[in-house]
Amino acid sequence: MPCEGELTVSDELIDPDNDDHVRLSVDDAQALGEQALVSLGFTAEHARITALHLVDAALSGYDFAGLPRILIMADRPEMKEPCTPITIVKETPVSALVDGGNHVGYIAISHAANIGVEKARTSGIGLICMRNSWFGGRATHYLEKISRAGFAAIYAVSSTPTVVPPGAMQKALGTNPLAFALPGKPDPFIFDMGTSSVMSGEVLMKAFFGEDFSEVCGIDKQGEPTRNASAMLEGGVFPFGGHKGYGLSLAVQALGLLAGSRFRNGDVTDFGYFIMVFDPALFMPAEQFEEELAELIAKIKGLPKQPGIEEIRIPSERGFREREIRRKQGVLLSKRVHERLLEMT
Repeated sequence: MPCEGELTVSDELIDPDNDDHVRLSVDDAQALGEQALVSLGFTAEHARITALHLVDAALSGYDFAGLPRILIMADRPEMKEPCTPITIVKETPVSALVDGGNHVGYIAISHAANIGVEKARTSGIGLICMRNSWFGGRATHYLEKISRAGFAAIYAVSSTPTVVPPGAMQKALGTNPLAFALPGKPDPFIFDMGTSSVMSGEVLMKAFFGEDFSEVCGIDKQGEPTRNASAMLEGGVFPFGGHKGYGLSLAVQALGLLAGSRFRNGDVTDFGYFIMVFDPALFMPAEQFEEELAELIAKIKGLPKQPGIEEIRIPSERGFREREIRRKQGVLLSKRVHERLLEMT
């Protein structure tokens, strides 16, 4: 249910109220997400895990990766296919190839990441590849758990075609996130990026609302540059940073082959997950590493600032900070999305 003044807000609202949104407490957002997911056939436990991820995304300021994602999931063809148990297909003391059983990534990646952590605990490193899953959500959600457990991680995911290579008329690469995590205090260092100019979730959400992007970031089905999200669904989006982003995107897509991205439908451009988890103590005492990381971050933040700049930020710093504020203030959810989710429950 929408919040109606029950929250005690000590800070100025980080997300001002407006007529198009309702404000939900964290508990109410979680409950709404769980109920909607159960209506799609999720078990209660899988609904809880998935909703936690979606609400965490909203708390961190990523609306497109929050509860609206449930509406997109409901229309995915994978939802019509049966799920099987998540299994290890091939394993060594330091590696595992995992079959995600057609479970959504929120469930399957959590499972794969746990395998990586356990291998890192016993062997110092865990290399995990996973096939047969889809829709992974924010890498930060998984990497934060890994890094708060004291481990470092590198994460890369190939996905279905969304991105148009420079000079091409058709999409051929996924948005292909690439992320790094290092344990630190009080918070880990996490850098999480998509190799596309905009993420597929942003395109889908803007298309749902009939909105355009502020800048040209893709092409329509005729290959013409466009700001229109619906047109990009038929055309494609650009990689970020020109040829450099394209190179990273292609590298991640190729890495996905190791995970068995071709397994689901015979196409080499599909979902493939790669997670490397390792113990910094393989190279130096963990405490020393965290101290040196803190020193590096302090050095960056202490640099002289350009005129008009209040703060030099570190990746994920904004998300961690805003998450704590929204825990008190609640999150805004589009009224249209809210109504659709209520209809599902």
